[in-house]
Amino acid sequence: MKTRVSIINYSNTIPFSYGLLNNKNLQVLAEFSYGYPAQVAQMLRNDEVDVSIISVGAIPSIPNAQIISNYCISATKRVDSVLLCSNKPLDSIDTIVLDYQSRTSNILVQILAKYAWDIAPKFEMGTVGYELRDDNCAKVIIGDRALLNASRFPYVYDLAAEWYNAFSLPFVFAAWVANKQLPKSFLEEFESACQYGVEHIDDAIQSQHKTFSFNIRDYLYHSVEFNLNDEKRASIDLFFEKGNSLGLL
Repeated sequence: MKTRVSIINYSNTIPFSYGLLNNKNLQVLAEFSYGYPAQVAQMLRNDEVDVSIISVGAIPSIPNAQIISNYCISATKRVDSVLLCSNKPLDSIDTIVLDYQSRTSNILVQILAKYAWDIAPKFEMGTVGYELRDDNCAKVIIGDRALLNASRFPYVYDLAAEWYNAFSLPFVFAAWVANKQLPKSFLEEFESACQYGVEHIDDAIQSQHKTFSFNIRDYLYHSVEFNLNDEKRASIDLFFEKGNSLGLL
């Protein structure tokens, strides 16, 4: 029986998709599906897939969750695709609309509001197209929608940079997580495939056969980091600690 793998369908996972889908051994061992962060986390939670790259904020909700790879989606100082966009400066924000696609970004902005910005806005959940609404609410916007819409707002706060400023640590947005023990043969091929994709970013971009409306090469080389090291694992622990202190996990 094949291992069921789900991938977040965002630009920042292009290297992973390329590596996984071009590994011939994995084609025998695995089957693949795609979705946005909240979808793939729910699939892992419901045991509809065996492994997925999921938002770290969803990890505590996954039965038997275990991080299975030394690759992730992370950033130090800036990420450019996880933003708080506003028509007002931080100290004037009274409402923040959360992104329906990512639990982690929503928890992160609430941690920052409490521990870094010292503000107490009202939080409400956004719906499809919320980032295009013309109102006075600040908005958490993630992924390609953040890269495309940030220029519409006079005040833009990069949440990875804000985390680094507050805690002097990089931030991990997503990690590869399984909900069960997986065969060693699969794990070895999986790690090799992720490594291949990260080492061949230009080839991964070319494989998309499309024109991007932002500088995808600059984004993947200079904004996103793919290695999960000890410092980043410590950052995940701190995120869990702060999130738990606010009752968000």
